[in-house]
Amino acid sequence: MKDQYSTDNGVKPGASTGHSNPTKVSRTHNELHKELLLAHKKGLALSSRSELQQVLERRKRVQSDRDEEGQSRTPLEDVLLRRQQKQLEREREQDEQVRGESQLMEFVRVRQNLRKIHSVIQDKAANT
Repeated sequence: MKDQYSTDNGVKPGASTGHSNPTKVSRTHNELHKELLLAHKKGLALSSRSELQQVLERRKRVQSDRDEEGQSRTPLEDVLLRRQQKQLEREREQDEQVRGESQLMEFVRVRQNLRKIHSVIQDKAANT
């Protein structure tokens, strides 16, 4: 007759009082509750959000951080950034100008060499 009152979940018939819940008294319930508490402390609890929602929220957070970085510049930083951009533009223009002048100088040198060669050839033709 004692076997009739015992169950697989570990509930003891004599341990339950009139006001207690038999599932809270059960050993498996207590073990599961402890396991959930430990998982919650470790951060292993299941997330209520789907993976897609988590990724979208992470992307949104990264984008908002980028926007804040762009807007958080002080007026001084803006002026310095503009000045730096102008300086870089001037340097690029100077490099292009030097490159163009070097090509022009090479053209002038080649032209002078051709004139010398042409005059030497004419002198030889006149002497013969």
